[in-house]
Amino acid sequence: MGHHVAELAGIDLGGATEDEIAVGGLQTTGRRASVQLELRQGKQGHTWAPAVYFCDPWPWAFGLLGLGGLDPFLVGIDAYEEWVELHPLNR
Repeated sequence: MGHHVAELAGIDLGGATEDEIAVGGLQTTGRRASVQLELRQGKQGHTWAPAVYFCDPWPWAFGLLGLGGLDPFLVGIDAYEEWVELHPLNR
C-alpha cells in the first residue's frame, strides 16, 4: 500500500520496521505495520490481523492487504470489470 494510506487511516508508523522492497521493477521503502481487517455480511463476519507494508514511493493505484487471511474463502477477481467474489470453503 502507499504510505499515504496509513496516514489517511490513522495508522502510526513511528518505530515500524523498515525494509527495501522491489515491486514491478521499482525499488521502494516499506514500513511494516499490523492492521485489523474484517469482512462482514449481515451478522456473519471474518477478521484477521495481517502485516502490511506501507511504501514510499508507491506510484500504483492498487495495494494488497494481507490476502493470506482470505484462506478460508475461494476468491474470484475480475480486474477488468472491477468486481470480487468470496465464497466460504466448506472444510
